[in-house]
Amino acid sequence: MSTDTRAKIQAIFRDVFDDELLQLSDGLSPDNLPAWDSLGHIRLISALEDDLSLTFSLEEIEAMTSGGKIVSVVASKG
Repeated sequence: MSTDTRAKIQAIFRDVFDDELLQLSDGLSPDNLPAWDSLGHIRLISALEDDLSLTFSLEEIEAMTSGGKIVSVVASKG
């Protein structure tokens, strides 16, 4: 995955969770980002789909439980 795509994902996280200092990492998850609750997850997935022009399956959405897993799923989309 290009660093440009990773930077776009980080920008989406920052926008969705309203935190300009948020750093995307593989270990970033709802366990260490309190705003990443069920509603936050829906907002995040929607923003990723809109901003990256992607569509995720239900299985992919359910698997996207950390920064690393989100990067992996997005990378698998080409």
